[in-house]
Amino acid sequence: MARHDPQRPSDRGGAPAAETLTSLLRYLERDAEELAAHATRAISEQIPGYRGADPALLADIRLHVLDHYRAFLQALRNRTPVTREDLVFVRNHAARRVDRVSVADFVHAFSIGQEIFWRAIRERADDGTSREVVLEAIDVVLQYFRIATMHAAEVYLEHEQLQAAAGERLRRDLLDDLLAGRTPAPGPRLDAARAARLEPHATYLVVSAAPTAPLADEYALHAAATALSRAAGSSVAPFAVVRRDEIVIMLVDPPAGGRALGQRLAETHKTLAAHGVPLAVGGSTLHDGLAGAPRAYEEAVTARLRVPSTGGVLALTAMGAFEYISMWGNETARRLIPMAIARFLAEDAQHDGVLLETLRTYVAADLNVRQTAERLHIHPNTAHYRLTRIAEKTGCDLRKVTDIMELLAAARLVGAAPAAEP
Repeated sequence: MARHDPQRPSDRGGAPAAETLTSLLRYLERDAEELAAHATRAISEQIPGYRGADPALLADIRLHVLDHYRAFLQALRNRTPVTREDLVFVRNHAARRVDRVSVADFVHAFSIGQEIFWRAIRERADDGTSREVVLEAIDVVLQYFRIATMHAAEVYLEHEQLQAAAGERLRRDLLDDLLAGRTPAPGPRLDAARAARLEPHATYLVVSAAPTAPLADEYALHAAATALSRAAGSSVAPFAVVRRDEIVIMLVDPPAGGRALGQRLAETHKTLAAHGVPLAVGGSTLHDGLAGAPRAYEEAVTARLRVPSTGGVLALTAMGAFEYISMWGNETARRLIPMAIARFLAEDAQHDGVLLETLRTYVAADLNVRQTAERLHIHPNTAHYRLTRIAEKTGCDLRKVTDIMELLAAARLVGAAPAAEP
């Protein structure tokens, strides 16, 4: 594979390590497609399970290898450990291999691809500086190989077990029973419910997720369902089902009552979006007893529909009661907002919401003007002036809790109002 190139580190004589690494990465990125094609040929020739593979499978193998190369180069560039979330693409490829090749062949194919790439790295390290850079990168290489190998095997087995256990149709039927308020009848559905610890008196919450844009890969939602389930951080494997264009997850006994779920889902959502799977995700409150499953699902869907069209996460377990009531206020509640307050909110919005931000900081500081000024990095006199302006414009007494609550509720209701039709 080695050949003369004017950009190769060895041809520039003693370049600093950082510059040499940049050049090496650029060189490998340029050749990644060619190396992936070489690895695909080697896999189809050396592994019995891949011999005679059809063009579609060969194309998928090549893409899988290329995805690994790009993920590895990113880890090498940033010198950061690879995580399972960085390898989310493995799930789609594993789903296509189940029932076609064994898990041993699946992992063997990965090792062949990595061997070819590592050989290419060594061939380009033919002077002192570049060899030193490659030696320093060994830890990244070994760590990536270890994590990716384990992840590939685990993902493959997850898909295999999913198919061999209850089957997708059985899981959808069970979910339909639960969301309709029906107790699963004795038999496969009841067995599947018990395996997921969905007992009659279980404590759980429901997550609903849907793509905000068309997905190019038919397996993308299944991969996303697994990633979101992992994000729950529960000791009990969540009951996750993909039906049509929606992911529904029932999470039994979520850690800390699900209060940290929003942040965990948000992190996974960000990773999935970066891999071309943009989602809107909503989570319900905590429910006791499967009889409440229909209501829990309704909450999750309602929360999901409140997510912006660009995607995001809204988990009700991360919200307070006042925040929830304000966000879900209806048109009647909005019409009850006094005209002076409505006018104040509209005018303040045109000035970047400076006065409203001051009011919220004032409340967060327990109505202490000096602390308000410190948090906003302004003079106390400026804080006094802004609060006085709010009182003048709205007619509210900012020394009264009821007046402050009305102002904050109005601000929340106005902010939650649906956008006007164009």
